[in-house]
Amino acid sequence: MHRRLALAAALLAGTLSLPVAAQEKPDSITIFTSVSGSSWYGIGAGMAEIFGKKGVQSNPELGAALSNIANVAAGKGELGFTMSPAVTVARNGQAPFDAPIENVAVIARLDDSIMHIIIDGTEEISTVADLKGRPFVTQPPGSITAVVFDRVLSAYGLSEGDLRLSKGSLTEQTEAMKDRRSDGMVSIATYPSSWVAELASTVPIRLVPIPDDTFAKVAAEMPTVGRATIPAESYEGQGEDVPTLSASMLVVSAADIPEEEAYWIARALAENIDAVRALHASFAELTVEEMADVPGGGLHPGAERYYREVGALK
Repeated sequence: MHRRLALAAALLAGTLSLPVAAQEKPDSITIFTSVSGSSWYGIGAGMAEIFGKKGVQSNPELGAALSNIANVAAGKGELGFTMSPAVTVARNGQAPFDAPIENVAVIARLDDSIMHIIIDGTEEISTVADLKGRPFVTQPPGSITAVVFDRVLSAYGLSEGDLRLSKGSLTEQTEAMKDRRSDGMVSIATYPSSWVAELASTVPIRLVPIPDDTFAKVAAEMPTVGRATIPAESYEGQGEDVPTLSASMLVVSAADIPEEEAYWIARALAENIDAVRALHASFAELTVEEMADVPGGGLHPGAERYYREVGALK
């Protein structure tokens, strides 16, 4: 009897000393966003509130699409907002990254921004190839617009040096168009964009299409871009559909965060999708299926497991 009691006590002690199962939810969540006052910062603040109501202290932090990937990969925060092409740039170790970043995974896709290649409507420009030798304004180095537009030029056998290229903010781009100092500009932006509508009401503009063969070349190098169309009559003077490409806003984490934590985050967002939709006008019709539909793939296994469980992924 004494031996049996001793054995039982030993087994109980061993059970009590076993490691406790991994915590289902994160201890806290830091969300890298964009500059203070930006839409991304506001979205991050709203998302932090969603997590907070689920019992996880959260806060938004300043950031940018490319640096956010580096920060989550380095474990400086749990989540970051970025654009899908930035994931390709990071994984390939392309500028501004010094080396490939593999430790990144996607938790959710939130919305798409559309590439607008805008040209002076009075100029004889029909394709991107016609921009050769012409004054054109892109966005600053390292911006998603500049990175993707460089791939579009490459698909036509062109480089930045083949254009009379200058770089500037969106305001500087549109001012150059209005002053007729530039024959065109490019921006990956939400659709429809109020600034494009305003520009079209000031000067005659046209949108340059990205045809299927060009898109295929870009997507071969950058599988994180998507296909998109700007419907006819979206802007003044636009008489037909314009095929183009898209870049998705993503919520990313480090690939090595515990699977249960990624599952919890995806579930918290999906189960509170009405609150997520209220964070920005472009999210108004967001579905859980769209959250799971990531261009180029790369979902965190925990997030993927949740989406499959609820039927958002087949």
